[in-house]
Amino acid sequence: MTTSTSGGRHLALGTISFAICFAAWGLISAFAPTFRQHLHLSASQTALLVAVPVLLGSLARIPMGMLADRFGGRLIFALLIAFVVLPLLAVPQAQGFRQLLFVAFFLGMAGSSFAVGVGYVSRWYTMERQGSALGVYGLGNIGQSAAVFLGPLVALRFGFSSVYRGMAILCAIWAVIFFLLARNAPVTVRPKSAADMLRVLARERLSWALAAFYFLTFGGFVAFSIYLPTLLKDEFGLKPADAGFRTAGFVVLATLMRPVGGWLSDKIGGARVLSGVFFAIAMFALLLGWHSMVPFTVGALGCAALLGLGNGAVFQLVPRFFPTERATVTGLVGATGGMGGFFPPLLLGIIRDKIGAIWPGFVLLSATALFMWWLNRRIFVPKQESLEAVLPADLRRATDSLRAGAWATTWTALLVAAIVVGSRNMSNFDPALVVYTFAVIFAAWGVIYHYHVWIQKPPTKMYWRRGWQLFLREGPVRSLGRIIGTAATHIVGQTFIKKRSTLRWLMHQFIFWGCVLAVVITFPLVFGWIHFTTPLNDQNTYIIHLFGFDVGRLPIHSIAADVMFHGLDIAAFLVIAGIALSLWRRMRDEGAQAVQTVMMDFFPLILLFAISLTGLALTASQLWFGGAAYSFLAILHAITVITGLLYLPFGKFFHVFQRPAQLGVKLYQRAGERGDPALCARCGQAFASRMHIDDLKTILPQLGFDYTLSGPAGNWQEICPACKRKALALAQLRLQEAARG
Repeated sequence: MTTSTSGGRHLALGTISFAICFAAWGLISAFAPTFRQHLHLSASQTALLVAVPVLLGSLARIPMGMLADRFGGRLIFALLIAFVVLPLLAVPQAQGFRQLLFVAFFLGMAGSSFAVGVGYVSRWYTMERQGSALGVYGLGNIGQSAAVFLGPLVALRFGFSSVYRGMAILCAIWAVIFFLLARNAPVTVRPKSAADMLRVLARERLSWALAAFYFLTFGGFVAFSIYLPTLLKDEFGLKPADAGFRTAGFVVLATLMRPVGGWLSDKIGGARVLSGVFFAIAMFALLLGWHSMVPFTVGALGCAALLGLGNGAVFQLVPRFFPTERATVTGLVGATGGMGGFFPPLLLGIIRDKIGAIWPGFVLLSATALFMWWLNRRIFVPKQESLEAVLPADLRRATDSLRAGAWATTWTALLVAAIVVGSRNMSNFDPALVVYTFAVIFAAWGVIYHYHVWIQKPPTKMYWRRGWQLFLREGPVRSLGRIIGTAATHIVGQTFIKKRSTLRWLMHQFIFWGCVLAVVITFPLVFGWIHFTTPLNDQNTYIIHLFGFDVGRLPIHSIAADVMFHGLDIAAFLVIAGIALSLWRRMRDEGAQAVQTVMMDFFPLILLFAISLTGLALTASQLWFGGAAYSFLAILHAITVITGLLYLPFGKFFHVFQRPAQLGVKLYQRAGERGDPALCARCGQAFASRMHIDDLKTILPQLGFDYTLSGPAGNWQEICPACKRKALALAQLRLQEAARG
């Protein structure tokens, strides 16, 4: 295979051909609102009309992939583009719904172009670059965006028939150009018979799993791209041009993310990308059921980006697992993906006709995404981990960083979506707090990134996996009970600190509960999840709104109102009290003085003190000094809070997020105590759990430590601490004797 200029030329030819075919494929959905109006179609009939081209385009991908394997992509692609000319010319001549349905069915052949192009393009690239190359090839999806956006605009100026005739002329000209310029890759692959190809599909179960993934990712993309114009018109009353513009934005975003998905898959593995994609789709799909434009738009754009990433990831996996049958498997995967675009419009149309709502369809999409996430975790992620285990350490670190960045971006996007939805389309959002919101979003990204990198370190990763294994093995109910009990003692009560020192325990309790109270109050306010109003007929009562819902009322001059509105002041006093106890201990404890540093021990305390003091100063200025210097104090307080948020992922505060992991460690320790013991290879005494020693022997080589021994012990970890000390002492004595001669 080659990655030379020749490969780039054929990638460009394939991408342009794919874009032209998809532009032709998308013309039916582009004019679906027009067809519905002129032919007086129901929601189900309109959905059937836009879905029918998808049906043939899906089913034809398998035989077209086989033909491309046998006769080469150059001939098959040229003939396919030429064939599309016929139904394009026939659409303006169709009389009535049935004729239009018949012509639209054959126009669907344009959708089979994907399987042909994948086989044609991928043979020009090495395995390591096929994810990126096929991601670029996937940019051809933008042809559909051009159709749904430009089609109605051109029709307004030149007429409906001119759009289809012009597209037919373009296809005829390009079919000739492609045949003259294209060449098949100089790779000899023995053509398979139809029976051989079908046997490949019958015996390769992984191909069907990939087909299921593409059913969701590409099928979801197709379903949205063909049905969004109709959906936006029916649900939100948009005009065809506006609906087409929004649909084009969806298609463009999904298309641009496809090469990103291929590139990212080349770096960290397609299975890793799909793991994040499926999980996030399950979240964003729920926003689509919200009958409001802002959350629907957030959900649609989130799904667009994720579906594009997923498309690129799936087709990075196809040539990796099926290098010799890529076109055949591509045909199967592509056909299933196309079928994924056929059923959702029909389902949404039927649901809308029957119950007058579409949200059940999006709940089903969310559930399907969760199932695909589970399937990917069971099948492909373990294979990806096996491949990563043999990579050099620097490459593993690079992939871990990229993977952490992808997860951080996904969770941060979900947080942004939650802010939009929870603030009721930003209507309850306070613009004065926007700087805090951006700081929290940045801090969230950094914390998630840091946490993911930390959790991927071999020791932490082992604890993480063992924790989940033990949780499921012992039963969720029993495990959850133990976790709640441990959380009460080790996180809420922090009794393990009290055993060391009562003063230290009080210090931690003051700072802990002060910070918890501040977070519980500040974040919902900053996100617009909580806000307060007063009734027009009663200015002495506050109405408390949570996510826009009325959850309670209280008199303005009540004790409860005073406590609620001075909650941050109470938190500040708690934190300052904790800081005072901490400084008292650090100034008197010689052990603490020996190891403490400015950045790790004093700077966090200074930062918390500055946040608390400036917050109290704001209250004092407002209550007792008539607002004197309030603007300056507000800016100063904002600076301290933002500094604290930015410091959160990188400094000592990060241990707050690491602390809950000890719950899994406690499960691990208890399971080890109940399990088989490890017996010392020298003295035969039990000294640890068998599970712990086996895990040590697994993890230490990953960290670069080799403790293998010759003799019956086999490994240094199989010796108890007492025998290790004896062995070291004997070794030192032997060295001394050898030195004396």
